[in-house]
Amino acid sequence: MPNPNRFPHSSSHPSECWGPVAQDPCHTDFRRSLGTNAIRDEVDKHKATTMKRIRIGVIGLRFGLHHVRTLVNMEQAELVAVADSGFERAETCGRQYGVATYADGVEMMEKEQLDAVSICTSPTRREPLIDAGTSRKLALFIEKPWAADLEQAHRLAKLCRDRKALVMAGFSFRFHPAVVRLQELMSGELGEGWMLNGSYVFGWLPPADGWLWDPAKGGGFFNENSCHLFDVVCALMGEPVSVSAEGGVFAGSPSEDGCALTMRFASGGIAALTIGGIGGGGDRNYPRLEVVTTNGQARLTGREHIWEELAWSGRKASDVQRLTAPVEALGATRYTHALSHFLECVKTGKEPTATVEDGVRSVSVAMGVYESIRTGSRVEVKGRSGG
Repeated sequence: MPNPNRFPHSSSHPSECWGPVAQDPCHTDFRRSLGTNAIRDEVDKHKATTMKRIRIGVIGLRFGLHHVRTLVNMEQAELVAVADSGFERAETCGRQYGVATYADGVEMMEKEQLDAVSICTSPTRREPLIDAGTSRKLALFIEKPWAADLEQAHRLAKLCRDRKALVMAGFSFRFHPAVVRLQELMSGELGEGWMLNGSYVFGWLPPADGWLWDPAKGGGFFNENSCHLFDVVCALMGEPVSVSAEGGVFAGSPSEDGCALTMRFASGGIAALTIGGIGGGGDRNYPRLEVVTTNGQARLTGREHIWEELAWSGRKASDVQRLTAPVEALGATRYTHALSHFLECVKTGKEPTATVEDGVRSVSVAMGVYESIRTGSRVEVKGRSGG
């Protein structure tokens, strides 16, 4: 039975809006016009283009609700079940979307016929979930942060590698079309990055008792939140080798809530970043990034956590080219592009481009930032692989 919540912004199913449907190879009139071999070929093509949807469950329904609301509007996915240790949250979600509910994510994986799972719990709760998922050969989408500290980051990555699991680190920013286009340009006409300036500062801080601040659970604001910027910067500039940071507790938080830092990369490129949750409440224009490259310059601008616009110019050009690519349109969310990539990888067996090593790298940068703040020294960023 179709889920009435799959297309909440439309009064009808999308197929009713697409006009005449292409001839079905199984339709009687169509069969009469073809020979036996042609019929078989057309049916095979039809089957190939109507492959079953990926059966997926979501664990952790605080942040995970964003994933649920995204997945129910994706034709590639079939949301089957949800789990949350606060079972009332799971029951509420289950009733709304007509899916099975569990208080335990491992139990959900044991009892449901799943192809994939999105894990949206805090890092301290996810190790047994990753263990259970990889042991069952399920594809896993792991919401950021990858881990609470570098030791856990390497341990989880080793677990996934040893089991040859299909696992994607949940860095949604790098899949926004404007960022994808900039990566393409820097792999081609613009060339590699020389110098980058970026900012991800906005007006939100979690409560003082939130798990984010606990070093054992979330690893601090820069690990849990600023990792999105770290990932995009490294995707554009390459492997980081060192960081130097100055930070402060400006708003009475349990640990640093604002920071200015510099990074150096293996390529010789450099970056300067400002990060934190101490911005003005009315400012919606974040994140922001400018990069000077071998052959030109580019600027990414965002709106409330979404990269939407790209402008670029070659060093000898006399004009500026622009791309405007709203992410949240036609029922899509800021997570749709990342989850679409994940589902395509599940279907094809290809490795996601946001890897477990990228997850480790973001944690390594964040831990380097905190160490530099603490010691006042430039800190080496440890490698992505280990353990």
